[in-house]
Amino acid sequence: MAEDPQRNFRSAYYEKVGFRGVEEKKSLEIVLKDNPLDVEKLSTFSQRFPLPSMYRIHVWKILLGENMSDHTVD
Repeated sequence: MAEDPQRNFRSAYYEKVGFRGVEEKKSLEIVLKDNPLDVEKLSTFSQRFPLPSMYRIHVWKILLGENMSDHTVD
């Protein structure tokens, strides 16, 4: 899957003007791989950054307490 060129432009621009970029997908995968899962950290992440669509339902199920036993990323 190719990366969105608009996103790349935005990231480069923000870095140029002094804002540190965040790779949401990579950062979220790191949070989800924590064992045990830190729900507080996941909640903070979801409030500060946009959730990638491929993880959105999974994350919200965890935050709502529906999916705590199955929290690994495939």
